Amino acid sequence: MLGLRTRGAPLGAALALGLVATAATGVATAAPGAPPRADAGQRTVTLITGDQVVLGGTGVDALRAAPGREGIGFQTFRRDGGLHVVPQDAARAVAEGRLDPRLFDVTGLVDAGYDDAHRDTVPLIVTGTPATGLGAATALPAVGATAAQVTKAEANTAFRALLADPGVTRIWLDGVRRPTLDRSTAQIGAPAAWEAGYTGEGVKVAVLDGGVDGEHPDLKGREVAEQNFTDAPDNVDHDGHGTHVAATIASNDAKYRGVAPGAAILDGKVCRDGGCQESWILAGLQWAVDQGADVVNLSLGGRDTPQVDPLEQAVNDLSAKTGALFVIAAGNSGSPGTIGSPGSADAALTVGAVDRQDGIAPFSSRGPRTGDGAIKPDITAPGVGIAAAKASQGNLGTPVDDRHVALSGTSMATPHVAGAAALLAQQHPDWTGAQLKAALMASAAPNPALTAFDQGAGRVDLARAVTATVVSEPASAGLGVQQWPHDDDTPLTKGVTYRNLGTEPVTLDLSVEAAGPDGEPAPAGLFTVTPAQVTVQAGGEAAVTVTADTRVGTLDGAYSGAVVGGPVRTPLAVTREAESYDVVFEHVDTAGRPAADYFGTVLGLDNPAYELLGDPDGSVTVRLPRGEYTARSVIANGEQTSVLFQPALTVDRDHTRFTFDARAAKPFRVTPPNPGAVGVLADVDVIRVFGGRPTTMGYAYLGGIPDDLTVGHLGPRLPDDELTSAIGAQFRAEPAGGTPENYRFRWAERGAAPTGFTRAPAERELAEVRTSFGPGDPAAEHLHGGVGFVAGGTGGWAALFPVTPGGGAVDHVNVDGTTWRWTKTEWGASGPVVDYQSAERTYRAGRTYRERFGFPVFGPGLPDSPYVYLGRAGDRLVAQVPLVDDAADNLGSSVYRSGRTALHRDGEPVGETAHPYGEFTVPPGAADYRLEQEVVRDPALFEFATRVDGAWTFRSGTVPGDQVRRLPLSVVRFTPALDASGGTPAGRLLRVPLTVRQQGGADNGRVRRLRVEVSFDDGRSWAAVPVAGGAALIRNPNAAGYASLRASGADSRGNTFRHTVIRAYKIR
Repeated sequence: MLGLRTRGAPLGAALALGLVATAATGVATAAPGAPPRADAGQRTVTLITGDQVVLGGTGVDALRAAPGREGIGFQTFRRDGGLHVVPQDAARAVAEGRLDPRLFDVTGLVDAGYDDAHRDTVPLIVTGTPATGLGAATALPAVGATAAQVTKAEANTAFRALLADPGVTRIWLDGVRRPTLDRSTAQIGAPAAWEAGYTGEGVKVAVLDGGVDGEHPDLKGREVAEQNFTDAPDNVDHDGHGTHVAATIASNDAKYRGVAPGAAILDGKVCRDGGCQESWILAGLQWAVDQGADVVNLSLGGRDTPQVDPLEQAVNDLSAKTGALFVIAAGNSGSPGTIGSPGSADAALTVGAVDRQDGIAPFSSRGPRTGDGAIKPDITAPGVGIAAAKASQGNLGTPVDDRHVALSGTSMATPHVAGAAALLAQQHPDWTGAQLKAALMASAAPNPALTAFDQGAGRVDLARAVTATVVSEPASAGLGVQQWPHDDDTPLTKGVTYRNLGTEPVTLDLSVEAAGPDGEPAPAGLFTVTPAQVTVQAGGEAAVTVTADTRVGTLDGAYSGAVVGGPVRTPLAVTREAESYDVVFEHVDTAGRPAADYFGTVLGLDNPAYELLGDPDGSVTVRLPRGEYTARSVIANGEQTSVLFQPALTVDRDHTRFTFDARAAKPFRVTPPNPGAVGVLADVDVIRVFGGRPTTMGYAYLGGIPDDLTVGHLGPRLPDDELTSAIGAQFRAEPAGGTPENYRFRWAERGAAPTGFTRAPAERELAEVRTSFGPGDPAAEHLHGGVGFVAGGTGGWAALFPVTPGGGAVDHVNVDGTTWRWTKTEWGASGPVVDYQSAERTYRAGRTYRERFGFPVFGPGLPDSPYVYLGRAGDRLVAQVPLVDDAADNLGSSVYRSGRTALHRDGEPVGETAHPYGEFTVPPGAADYRLEQEVVRDPALFEFATRVDGAWTFRSGTVPGDQVRRLPLSVVRFTPALDASGGTPAGRLLRVPLTVRQQGGADNGRVRRLRVEVSFDDGRSWAAVPVAGGAALIRNPNAAGYASLRASGADSRGNTFRHTVIRAYKIR
């Protein structure tokens, strides 16, 4: 059974953030943020419920209910940098633990390649004995589960059936883990083990990775079995990670010898293209133990949670059942509390990375473990600059010679320990994995400058391990977390047993070496071990008790160290919880009764606490540290929805009970000047600024603004500069035979969330915005949105209204302190095909303004914005030049058939991507660079700009500190007068105005040389055209077709550019 790791404090049920209800006639869209990269800036994800979410630069651009699910609400929230969207009818199952929250982590789904552009199924792992038909399913006996693929087109049906199936205990996302990449055998004492005759001969080590190049000379004859568990067509190691790992274990090269050169390798391919689907890993784990693996190496991992997930459960269960040892990377997140899963499993021997001086590598993940504060990692090994075999098709690493590359990461540290375990397994063939783990940890070499949460027992030391005669079990003594206050703490105890493997009695004088959270020695009496001396008879055991008395001392935080008995070290730790309280959140409905249907969120402002509230009895108790918080809860009571914000919430000795009372909320009323306009959207964002950092809680309702929507502020008012409320509403009127008119409003209030909200703007208070739309696919859905921004606030949600290619729209907007950004999206069967976003506009009341979207010529653009299109931070260079902006300088993004970005440094290639954007690590120092970007679009979808490419040269050097430096970048915009179809008459002289755009904030020079060329055969041949008076003069041929344009030039600082637009305009 899958369980939960917990410190023992009460946990709030999971649910909440901004509720969004969608109706049959609308689509909700959030404000666009950072410019989309030149692929499709929007990514569409179909959830397990069948609902679609479109993820933009900083959040949700659109929510679309699956057919038949109109009116379903959505809770959205941000957690750990990811955006989650939970449909209302799935929220309870998430809170109860029946649905994996990752199924609604839209950011994570995109990162895993599970968006609709890359996958048409939702991959699941279902535990229990489902009666629901799952189609082509794969049994996963290691955890009593089934892996299945649910077709997105049928996701809603499958979702309802699985939730209703009594045999289903939990529905997990079949997620993706990643390889943990970021003079080693001598450093860990391997030569001493070799001299003693141990090479791993007769021991099987499974490498579950991306495949192993068994034909590499270093590994010839080492591989004894292979199996491909992925959907890749072969077992080839295409990136080199698995081969490097296998060679670190078992290479027989004279110079780059593996730790256990005699070990046999079981090659289980569970990763492809840098991703390792969890069902593949689970199948590989079962295969490895079925093949008789003594040691299993997993140089991979992902984010851990307090829950025991299927991978962790499999590691624990298979360890107990088979005696295999699972050696797993700690992860490469670097910070405390970031140990990855499945390295977080109890039974795993979890490996951190050290450098050549045994200092902890800055990328190496550290403990304590999420949920219960347990000691992880267990051990460390070299993981920086490790040289090992390069796969024949490998592309990772820094070349050492023709057959070897150097890599860094806990991925590289892990096989050192797996190899060490293989040597011990040869020495002690009857030992279980738990015994191997205990022996390696007991003999490890600690760095006294590091804590147990940094290094576990210390760096693996084979020279000591193969000669050790005494080991301790358990291998570490984590005593958990003691709740505050500590004056009444009951001492915590843990038993440790010493086993003597030798032929002579051994007497151990036991002591504790430990430090507190300040790095100073732990106070006397905090840790004790009794008895202080034991004699362990040959082949015998002796038990002691380790005690942590947290009444001793005054500092709160983690204390760690080791019980030391001669050569044997057993890591130990305990945590004194900082001042914290059991905090009660009560919810009351409009009748004064405990609310049964509510969803709340509590976020720490001066601490990382995060709690989701939801319980049918109206009350939730959560453990929170003393501090400042912001909270919000939505209470549904029959037809009424009450949204309550408590932006200033202090938890201390006198404040441990808070009430969200729906009766405190007052009606939300916005009335447009047109009585025929129908409300389609209402939204409220409350932005609390604490310590200079804004935190936003929001609520949005789409689908007719109900009369019973109420809002309320709880708690004290705040200074105006510490809290901004942004309130919006949108309406649509459809006059018979006329252009539909939209009313879009967004206002700001300072110092408090609204308690009730009433506005009735007059027509004279508004600006009128008339928008024209260019040509497009008549079979597609065309949607137009407007987003309002207020000072100190965020962009609100917007309704997307249908428009017609070649048609127009009229919007009436308020102008009192509000700026507006506009969007136009062409939506195909699987989501957005092309999207345009304007810059923010400022309008004046009583005036009419005009906007244009989707008109050619499309091409590279640099719209005014705070975003960096080409920049460098340190020695990391990022390029994301927008390639398909429209003629009005609206930022464009689109789907594409193929893309490319390449970077050269002083004429030598640095790297290349298969996308029209890229991120590259470059050598330090100044050099001359050439950047190339290209996007190719499907002519069946796009009449214009079927191929756009650009090349830029510039000079750049290392950028010091945390600065981000914009690099020189110039483009030329072509703006000929074209008709509504993007065409111009054949045989005529066309004047094409030219505008040079440069990236703001960069060290650009003045463009002094400009050349323009035209092609009438899609770029097969080019001819220069005259440039005069700021325009190119082009004589169109007499035949119909298309003209392509190219511009090239240089600025006064020596930076150059050249870019091409194939099919820039039409000749008719």
